[in-house]
Amino acid sequence: MNRHGAKEKLTTLQQELEHTRRLLANQQQLIHIGSWERDLDTQESRWSDEIFRIYGLEPQSCPPPEGFSESITLDEDRDKRRSWLAAVEAADGEEVEETMRVRRPSGEVRTLKTRAALVTDPATGRRRLAGSVWDITDLARVHHSEILLSQVVQSALEAIITIDHNRVVTSWNPAAERLYGYSAQEMIGHTMKLLRPVDLSEDESFEIDERHRRLLEGESETEIYETRRVRKNGSVIDVEVRWSALRDSDGEIVGATVSVRDLSEMKRDEARIAHMANHDPLTSLLNRHGFETALEQVVARNEPGAVVMLDLDNFKYVNETHGHKLGDALVAELASTLARGVRETDVLARLGGDEFCVISSPATLDEAKALADRLLLAIRGHVLKIGETSLHCTASIGVAAFEGNSARALELLADVDRAMYASKEAGRDRVTIYTEADRTRLRESAQSAGEHMIREALANDRFELYVQPIVNLTSGMMTHCEVLLRLRGVNDQIILPGEFLPTAERLGLIHLIDHWVIDRALALAAKHPDLTFEINLSGATIDDEHLEGYIARHVAKHGVNPKQIVFELTETAAVGNMTRARDLATALAELGCMFAIDDFGAGFSTFYYLKHFPARYVKIDGEFMKDPHSRLDELVIESIVRIGRDLGKLTIAEYVSDYAAMERVRALGVDYGQGYYFAKPYPASELANAPRKLLVQDVSVAAQPIYAHSSTAPHPTFT
Repeated sequence: MNRHGAKEKLTTLQQELEHTRRLLANQQQLIHIGSWERDLDTQESRWSDEIFRIYGLEPQSCPPPEGFSESITLDEDRDKRRSWLAAVEAADGEEVEETMRVRRPSGEVRTLKTRAALVTDPATGRRRLAGSVWDITDLARVHHSEILLSQVVQSALEAIITIDHNRVVTSWNPAAERLYGYSAQEMIGHTMKLLRPVDLSEDESFEIDERHRRLLEGESETEIYETRRVRKNGSVIDVEVRWSALRDSDGEIVGATVSVRDLSEMKRDEARIAHMANHDPLTSLLNRHGFETALEQVVARNEPGAVVMLDLDNFKYVNETHGHKLGDALVAELASTLARGVRETDVLARLGGDEFCVISSPATLDEAKALADRLLLAIRGHVLKIGETSLHCTASIGVAAFEGNSARALELLADVDRAMYASKEAGRDRVTIYTEADRTRLRESAQSAGEHMIREALANDRFELYVQPIVNLTSGMMTHCEVLLRLRGVNDQIILPGEFLPTAERLGLIHLIDHWVIDRALALAAKHPDLTFEINLSGATIDDEHLEGYIARHVAKHGVNPKQIVFELTETAAVGNMTRARDLATALAELGCMFAIDDFGAGFSTFYYLKHFPARYVKIDGEFMKDPHSRLDELVIESIVRIGRDLGKLTIAEYVSDYAAMERVRALGVDYGQGYYFAKPYPASELANAPRKLLVQDVSVAAQPIYAHSSTAPHPTFT
């Protein structure tokens, strides 16, 4: 080869070498790994471009500074670095690895993995260190996050499980072990079908499998459902299950993450609340609400039967003479006595006070009469011992028989009530039976009389407005009042709404009455601009498509500030026609008026509706204020207050009858109180002279009402 050819070959080799160096430098930059070496005899160092970058320097901006690597190592890692270098020099030819942290000139901390080995040239004996530095900061962060995530999963209170595409369990955290009783070793490799109770219906199992299929095939990202699961010990629990798609780095579904929440305690609480809503706390019998529900179910079966109502004679004397505690004991004993006198298929309830009711169905009229006679004798024969005294009692009993094809629950209750009072009027301690024919005749007569009374009252303006104060429990001021309706009879007696409104609703006259009340209440509000007035709307009236227009016209007619007006709608009426109720509330809100949900909590289905119904006020159902009350009552009130407050709503406690009740609701955070403790309802004509300050707020003494009133007077007298 001539000199020219050799030169060309050398040039080619140099170009290939430079290309290889550039390629190596690019690869190092891509994977954040730099190489270095140091001659131990001359202490000269060489760094690749990536080493400069890892240390936060411009590549080849200067010779590798002596001692620079150690100077930027964090103080707490310098001993580790020195030990690593000593280990490298002591292990000739063996690579030694260590992880340490450095602080770049910019202040940024990076995590590095360093490897090095001592290399000795066998020909010259010269020694040098050769190594690499890998910037693993991002990997360390990911690893740290994975560790944290694993710790979160392991320490989570909620069961977290992963499954593969075949629904086989691949991980099982400690919470899952606690929830189901199976260890991870027992569950990993098995499907979760092991946890399904044997009595789970085929339809529910199919629906669950369909949910899983949809998620694993990508038709949905999340599936949430409630079901039952069986634990290792055989007990069954209620759970909420949430499935979320688990994807790999390419986005392909490889399984699912399953989180499971134990609902057992919540279900027990719901059952207790539902039981409380339908049962009397003293006797554990059904209460009025539960009884009415049961009666509706019985008459829907279209079978013959009877309703038996009994009321103890002179029970008021027992309470007044011997005290309410003994009166409660008598009621509890009689409840047990009555329970022994009815069939297992009969429904026994305590409607309140000393009043009990029985549904007997299927039953003939003779069977119903025999049942009533048996209960009458059982009560006569019951003796309550009070020291040396024996207390005997009797009862007045009414029976309303029904044939099944024409019975209506509310009408039956009204009929049996009349029959019971007929027994009282006839001398007590007896049974009065109303047959289907008796009930039809009396109902038609009562309806005719009721219709005449209502139409005559509308024509001759015999309705009257009463008001009852609503007191701010913080300031003690009467800021609101509820507008109540009364009817003045022909002999000037005051007739309460319960005696004529049911008839008005049946006859379709309730709209006329509501319009009368709205007109007079708006006129009253215009005279008292310092107060807010709450006006009740019946469930039937909200269906009136002309109601918004009527209210708007009369607001303008009386020149009243619409912000003074709050329309009340009972919870059951709002829930029964939520769309219309919400539209009405929205329309009246645009006018400037507000809404209140009355008797809130009576249906135990309303927290959802509270969220979606635009009410400013929530009136807590009086059932939670009655004595004796329980901690569960207080928990319900606390929940209503807390949720109402979070939703920007104010709460009003009804039936605040005494000091203890007032202090209780105030301590629970209720905003307003209404009840006899502050004032009984009184004629609206007295409102102008009525005091506004109704509660003394003095830290030195207990809060007291400003004035006392007679427990027998229809309303307080103001001076």
